[in-house]
Amino acid sequence: MKWKTLAIRIGKNIRRIRREKDLTQEKAAELSGTMTLRHWQYLEKGDVNCTLHSLARVARALDVDPGELLE
Repeated sequence: MKWKTLAIRIGKNIRRIRREKDLTQEKAAELSGTMTLRHWQYLEKGDVNCTLHSLARVARALDVDPGELLE
């Protein structure tokens, strides 16, 4: 699987879970601790490679297991 395909899949999962929890992108980025709104938006669009560190911050912000973002 190409990294871009995986980045898009992760981004779709991030967006779906964020919406299920009724969070704005801005609020979710704030909950991540140090992530900017712009970086959050890039992750959701699959425009950046999601590092393990970013994945952990997103999972914390969304209160989910990091593995759920990879499904």
